[in-house]
Amino acid sequence: MKPLLGRRDTKGRKAEVMTTELGYLWSNLLQRGCGESIRSLGFCAIGDDEGSNTIAANMALFLGSKGKRVALVEATLREPVMSAIFKATESPGLADYLLGKASLRDVRRAQVAPGVDLVPAGESIDPYWGFTGDRFRTLLKEFLVEADLCLVDVPGLNRAPEASLVVRSVDAVVLVVEANRHRAEVVKRNIAYLRSLGTPFLGVLMNELVHEIPNFIAKLM
Repeated sequence: MKPLLGRRDTKGRKAEVMTTELGYLWSNLLQRGCGESIRSLGFCAIGDDEGSNTIAANMALFLGSKGKRVALVEATLREPVMSAIFKATESPGLADYLLGKASLRDVRRAQVAPGVDLVPAGESIDPYWGFTGDRFRTLLKEFLVEADLCLVDVPGLNRAPEASLVVRSVDAVVLVVEANRHRAEVVKRNIAYLRSLGTPFLGVLMNELVHEIPNFIAKLM
């Protein structure tokens, strides 16, 4: 799920399929309490470039288009992408807020898309340390005073030690796994690790899954 909903091919088949898939995902999340008992939701991956950030961004855009008020928080301080995706200024961002160098108002990019506010990562020389205090939890709580849901882009589990601190701060988490990238044992081990953190684990979202389509059918699409 690489393209952003509403950013390209908005009238084409890809956008239609993406919207449908996001609808299915949101339906499943609703059944697990999202929007009620679960109001801050993290999307994380095992490694880098598995699409957890674009899935979080696409879900934010999808919900915003349906009239929801969404706060999208980029906690991936090591490899930030959200400011480029939404064409927003990078700093000050979450890193500055965590270190007490900026206020919530400073780091909030209001209405980067309909219904969506963004907190970009900002610039950090020590991505881990800022999450050791309570300021990240405070930021989520402040946003949820007005927002219906906070979606958090969580750092890669095998790439950032602060990932566990971020996961413990949200109400629930979804693991994004790129198809054909990891052995089953690796995925199971990371699921067990997420569950050990105590945050409700809602399931695995398979990304970049390719289905082979016969040529004669593809020509009709």
